[in-house]
Amino acid sequence: MPELRSPKQRVIEFFLENPTATNIEISAATGVSKSSVQRYLSEPSVGNITIPEVNRTIAEQIALNTQKGRQKGGRKTFQTHRAEKDELGRFVGTVKEEEEKDKEGLKQQDIFRIVLYFSKNPYMTLDQIAADLEGIRTPDSDAVYTRDYVYRCLTDPRIEELLGPVIAAAIRQQLDNNRYGLLNKIGNLWNPAIFAAAGLTDHEQEVLNFRFSTEGIRSADAAAAYFGVSRNAILKSENNAIEKLKTYQSGIGQK
Repeated sequence: MPELRSPKQRVIEFFLENPTATNIEISAATGVSKSSVQRYLSEPSVGNITIPEVNRTIAEQIALNTQKGRQKGGRKTFQTHRAEKDELGRFVGTVKEEEEKDKEGLKQQDIFRIVLYFSKNPYMTLDQIAADLEGIRTPDSDAVYTRDYVYRCLTDPRIEELLGPVIAAAIRQQLDNNRYGLLNKIGNLWNPAIFAAAGLTDHEQEVLNFRFSTEGIRSADAAAAYFGVSRNAILKSENNAIEKLKTYQSGIGQK
């Protein structure tokens, strides 16, 4: 069975063979997103690789491609802009005819896509969901499907407006249930020694104890009201605590 190459390896190999290729062309040829292509090629260790065909490093070639692209872009201005003249017919500038990206529309598409995928796979980890969705984003999306981005979309307040309060509540409940299960898997959830060993702050411990107590799961909104902070602040403290506990769990050899 042939060895499978990682997305990063595919990008590097294609660029070494096609040093003048754009990120869009590399993405189309390798199946790796544009943002990931840019991220891989921007890594210092990758930038130091020499391209035999041109005897330049990848970083040097990218700088040269960028310079040529800007020059070419200047020549193409009149292809994407219309000339604007004053009342005497004198040229005074150009006006871009293309519409700017509908960033809000793209964000809503991401929220729809991630919520739908999570609804069909409610017990998958956020890392697994991010990995599955990384290669199937829309071509014009600049988002990078990381664990944090997936979580932000699943907790985005726009879900209620886009999909209704019932679905929004169901998503929040499933996320809370998954986190409760994760914390119980780590160990005795209410054991201060585990929190201390993992390096949780007093506030992070208090947030977890309030959210996931022996009395059941309380909502992030209830925690925000109790601690007098925003819902996002509660989720941030909770995320930090979860990551510390997962690191601690991994460090002692638990899975």
